[in-house]
Amino acid sequence: MKKDAHEFSDEVRALMGQIITELLSDGDAVTPERLIQGLHLFSENTDDADDYLDCMELIQFLMKKLH
Repeated sequence: MKKDAHEFSDEVRALMGQIITELLSDGDAVTPERLIQGLHLFSENTDDADDYLDCMELIQFLMKKLH
């Protein structure tokens, strides 16, 4: 269970790691905008409801950090 708004589940952390690894392997810069884009793309292509919700949670967190 989360202790505060900045703590994410292991699944969300793993998903973020996958996206960062993919960005780096493609030679792309890792920025909040690119992370949001990667999360959005992943969420559109997943059939797993939990993965989708994890993506939305992290997208909202990153968007709040940008504003």
